[in-house]
Amino acid sequence: MPDAAPINISGLDRIVVRPKREMRLVEKTSDGYVLAERGTVPPLHEAFSHDRIREMLHVGAMRIERGWYHEDRAKARLFAGVNSMAQLPPTEQKQIFRRHHYVTEFVRRETSEGSKVKRTDASIAEALKAIDVDFAPIGRCDQPLIVHRRPSARTFRRWLKSYEKHGADPLALRTLHRRCGNQLSNMHPEAIRLLNEHVLLYCDERRRSVKKVHGLLAVAVRELNRERELRGVSPIDVPAKSTLRARIAALNQFEVYASRHGIPAARAKYAANSGGLDVDRPLQHVQPDEWRVQLHTIVDRLGIGANFTEEDRIALKKERLYACAVVDIATRCIIGLRLSRKSDTPNAIATLAMTVIDKTDIAKAAACLSDWPMHGPAHVMSPDAGSNFIDEEFRARLADLKTTYENAPAGLSHLRGHVERLFGTMHTSLIEEFPGRSFSNVVEKGAYKAEDRAAIFSAELPRIFVRWVVDHYHHTPHVGLGGETPYCAWQRLTQKFGVDPSPNRDQRREIFGVELERALDQNGVRVQGLFYQSEELQRWRRQVGDTKVRVRFDETDIGYVSVWLGDDWVTVPSVRTIVRGVHLDTWLESVRDLRRRFAEGAKMYEHIVDEALRAIGKMANDAMRRVAIDRTSPTAAELDQTETGLLLGFQIEDDADDDHGDGGILGRGISVANSTPPSDPTGQHRPTKARDDDYGLDD
Repeated sequence: MPDAAPINISGLDRIVVRPKREMRLVEKTSDGYVLAERGTVPPLHEAFSHDRIREMLHVGAMRIERGWYHEDRAKARLFAGVNSMAQLPPTEQKQIFRRHHYVTEFVRRETSEGSKVKRTDASIAEALKAIDVDFAPIGRCDQPLIVHRRPSARTFRRWLKSYEKHGADPLALRTLHRRCGNQLSNMHPEAIRLLNEHVLLYCDERRRSVKKVHGLLAVAVRELNRERELRGVSPIDVPAKSTLRARIAALNQFEVYASRHGIPAARAKYAANSGGLDVDRPLQHVQPDEWRVQLHTIVDRLGIGANFTEEDRIALKKERLYACAVVDIATRCIIGLRLSRKSDTPNAIATLAMTVIDKTDIAKAAACLSDWPMHGPAHVMSPDAGSNFIDEEFRARLADLKTTYENAPAGLSHLRGHVERLFGTMHTSLIEEFPGRSFSNVVEKGAYKAEDRAAIFSAELPRIFVRWVVDHYHHTPHVGLGGETPYCAWQRLTQKFGVDPSPNRDQRREIFGVELERALDQNGVRVQGLFYQSEELQRWRRQVGDTKVRVRFDETDIGYVSVWLGDDWVTVPSVRTIVRGVHLDTWLESVRDLRRRFAEGAKMYEHIVDEALRAIGKMANDAMRRVAIDRTSPTAAELDQTETGLLLGFQIEDDADDDHGDGGILGRGISVANSTPPSDPTGQHRPTKARDDDYGLDD
């Protein structure tokens, strides 16, 4: 089969790639073309093979307008006031092509060999007559025959001049009748004044009819005429009702409807319904939003309201929780979900951070039957105008993820309808369809105080929401997907298009981590009582000396920090391998447990701390912390405050250093002398009572 002919593109052609990327020709090769996008600095170049151009033209993804940038063609568009013939009504198109027929036939006859046709009046008249004879329509006796009057030589010369002046573009033959007519009104100025005043009466929340407003106009004109009669001036006519209606129709109809029915109603009426966003790939476009959760309403829908006293209900009614979610439009999957007692930027950022991690661990922690693999950086995110999403910190994270920020104006819910409908679905079906058994302990805790019971119920909500999302919502046929489930849509489309790579662990820390300032010395840097050390860090110290450095800290994995070394972030590991992959809360709870079990001056051996971390980690359920209420990333000030008094003055020793009788001053932690390793690491050792004010961070 022979190869298809290549597509010819010239430098004067206008190339538009869907949706509205206007391109220009840069270079032609044997394989295709190199095009550059107009309006970008520097120009963005893109290669298009001949096959790709043919395919794009076939599916309508590319449009090539021949000779668009030719000077004469541009003049023709300016003269005609339109860009193409398709923009004109059929009557004008027929008129233009009739003129075009005369002009092209005359030019053909004029340029033919041995022609005697000249551009004199007599020659033009004779040539036009010959054209009519040669192309006389053949009529039928049962149909009317339409015959147009032949143009005069003077009129035809004007057509020909315009046609040649504008590069032989048929648009140059458009009639100028559109510019004709009296542009000034014959109405009396006083009548115009009264007419304009009563047009505004129509644009009123009282919603008067046109008939009513015209009656008021007639009364006003009659009153004016009585005054004019007293002054001996002739009366003026009442403007016709059709004139009033025409003036009203000439107004901005959105503003008219808004003045009569209110702005929200006008927005709803004139909102463009395009059938949804043009999205076909996963993570091509996502929408975040926030929803206020009414706890007392959920209790009633659970059918356990009878187990709560009036005090319980009052406590729950005061509980204000906010659910922040991010929805992928192409698949309708929820790629991020967080609950918080505050509607703030940290919760929005934490939700954004969830979108780029695999959340299967969270699903397992919530006892879900399915996984939650949906994650990746979005190409476009369009939040509403809420302060949490327009905050500079939130937008900075988006920029680091290379996600385009498109802000939907406040109040225009149709521009973010997918996430709005998700919250509606969540509100109506979350409890009724939830398949788990997460509520028995609320009933069993009937002896608790009201505020305690409210707190217990709030703590269960993250698990409830996760199970509903993962096991119910993602596996329920979705109308917007043609009956396909969001989970299946994700699997199908990701197999077809793939997804962009998510930031790795170190990149996530650099993007979402809390920034701190810490001292750099021979021990490295210390955060939350742990030292972080590396060869690269010490090379930098030898170059600049002991100094302060910027540190990024990720609470979800305290085994590493990122340190800014002049021109880039460098990952530095903790000298304690046991804390790698450990959540900050697990570490803090382990330290509290050690504080309770051991007296001041005890030397901690690594296997003891390791055992404490494992035990606390099992109870703490790190994964669920990522969606737990109020578990946003701590601020730098909160981390600084936590460090004060953190390790009680005791040292964590390596098991290999057990033979150091001096208390292990060469160990990698904070040591206290005159201590012996406990013989019972299980906690049966009874410590002497220690005073909290004796504890502090040993520098």
